Amino acid sequence: MRIGVITSGGDSPGMNPCIARIVTLGAERGHTIIGYKRGFCGILENDYTALSPVDVQLWYKLGGTMLKTGRLPSLVNKNTQHTLLERLHENKIDALIVIGGDGSFRGALDLWTEDNSLQIVGIPGTIDNNIFGSDYTLGHDTALNKLIAYIDDISDTGMSLPGRVFFVETLGAQDSYLPQSAVLMGISDFSVLYEPKTTNEEIVQKVLKYRQLAYRDYVLATFAEGAAQMFDAAEYVRNKLQLNVKCNLIGFQQRGGVPSAADRMHAAAFALHAINALENGDSGKYLVYSQHNYKLIDLDCAKQKKLFDNYGFPDTGC
Repeated sequence: MRIGVITSGGDSPGMNPCIARIVTLGAERGHTIIGYKRGFCGILENDYTALSPVDVQLWYKLGGTMLKTGRLPSLVNKNTQHTLLERLHENKIDALIVIGGDGSFRGALDLWTEDNSLQIVGIPGTIDNNIFGSDYTLGHDTALNKLIAYIDDISDTGMSLPGRVFFVETLGAQDSYLPQSAVLMGISDFSVLYEPKTTNEEIVQKVLKYRQLAYRDYVLATFAEGAAQMFDAAEYVRNKLQLNVKCNLIGFQQRGGVPSAADRMHAAAFALHAINALENGDSGKYLVYSQHNYKLIDLDCAKQKKLFDNYGFPDTGC
C-alpha cells in the first residue's frame, strides 16, 4: 500500500515522532510511505518525498514537524478538491493519513466525500486538546509542561517581590484546556476564558479575593488568548486597585520544543492504530483517545465543538 502522510494546520510536539513511527511500522509491514510537505499545499504542488526508516530515525525527539505544515483555504472549493485527488491518484496513493486539528479533518472529510476510493484516516495533532471525542491530542502534554516551567519561573519573582499581580496569556485560541489546567494544577489562582466571559470588574474582585489570603504573596491569573482581554484587564486592575500588574505572553514557545514522554507514547500508539485501520479497510474516520482506549470515529464528528469538561475535577469557582 502507498500511504501518503501530511501534517496540517498548526504544528505541535508529537507530530515528528508520530510520522517516524508511521514510517518505521509501515516499512516493517511492506508499505511505502510518501510524505507531503506543508500539508494539503504539498499535495496540490506535488511536493513530496518517499520516507524510509533511515530518514526518520531521529525525528522522534524533534519538535515541530519535519514535513512542515500549512493551511490551504481554497480546499473548501470543489476545483481544489478535485485537483488534490487527481494529484494523489497520479502518485498512486492508496491511503492518506492526516495529522492535524479540526480544520484539517474538515479538509480530509471534503476529499473523502468527493472520492471515497481514497482511504483517509486522521490523527489528532494540536496543543489545544480541542478535538471532539478525544480526551487527548498530540502536543498537549508538551505544551502544558512549557506552561508549568514558564509560570514556575514567574513565581520566583512573585515570592521575592510580594504584592505583585501577574497575568499570563497562554496559547489555545478560544479553547480552555491550557489556561484552566494551570488552575487545576494549583499554579494559577484563576483563569479568564473565552467562554464563559469574565468582565474586568469580575477580574478585579478575583484579584482582591486572592490578595486577602494570608498565605499568598502574589496573584497569578491565566488568560486564554482567544479572550483577547489580558492587556485591557491589566489596565483596568491597575487603575481600579493601584496595583503593579505584569503582563506575560508565553506565545509560540509553548508550541515548540522536545516532545514529552507522554506525547511520544501517544504518537506511537496513534501511528499503530492508523496503520491498523488502513489495513482493515477503515476510511473517512479519525482516531481519538477516549477512556484510556484508542478508537475510530467519523470525520464528520470533528465539526462538533468539544466542550470543556474541567478534566473531571469539581467546579473550582473560577
